Amino acid sequence: MRLTEHVTLVASGAAGFDLTDPLDCHVYLVRGSLRSVLIDAGSGRSADAVLRNAGTEPGHLLLTHGHADHAGGAAALAERLPGLRVLAGAPAAEWIAAGDETALSVDKGRAAGVYPADYAFPPCPRVEPLEDGAEIDLGGEVVVRAVATPGHADGHLCYHLRTPGYQALFSGDCVFSGGRISLQNLHDCRVPAYAASLTLLAALDIDALFPGHHEISLARAGRHLAAARDTVARGLLPRSTT
Repeated sequence: MRLTEHVTLVASGAAGFDLTDPLDCHVYLVRGSLRSVLIDAGSGRSADAVLRNAGTEPGHLLLTHGHADHAGGAAALAERLPGLRVLAGAPAAEWIAAGDETALSVDKGRAAGVYPADYAFPPCPRVEPLEDGAEIDLGGEVVVRAVATPGHADGHLCYHLRTPGYQALFSGDCVFSGGRISLQNLHDCRVPAYAASLTLLAALDIDALFPGHHEISLARAGRHLAAARDTVARGLLPRSTT
């Protein structure tokens, strides 16, 4: 599903557009004139469909965080693409590399029925840590920058896309359309850090918002970030999607 000149939606599950496995988050392909990257990997049950829909071999897989609906497919994609660089924020990168289901809260997800009883998170030893502010130049003045946004989960990164014609934010599970967020009763969901991340993101000048689930905004997307910021400024937290 082509969204903009540079962005294609290549996977999406039940909390989105039902393009692939129900467990999948939104998975995006971002193209420049020289290379392309995937943002997030889905749950792992749709790796072949992700690559088929991408229609190209991306050089990087950029993970927003370690939860299984976003990072569970990293190992399968890395297996299919030997040259793929897999990147994630610390400490999530370490947990994904080891397939640490306790640190990644897969055990709690299975117990809650979010993941099937037989779901397992395969380790992806090739994952590398990605620092806040790191940039990947895709060519043609298309650049993706990592933005550290802890709160929903430790190591959560958003990705700020700059192109000659517009700017966009891939927000993972940090912020959604309408300024909604995702607070969960997990060990690394941290309210003060979350509030700081929302305020940080609202300072970005973006046209489009590409979240990990639910609706996508293709114009005037800064209003969604401003809605989250304004709620935080009143000493509250925005409405949660979960």
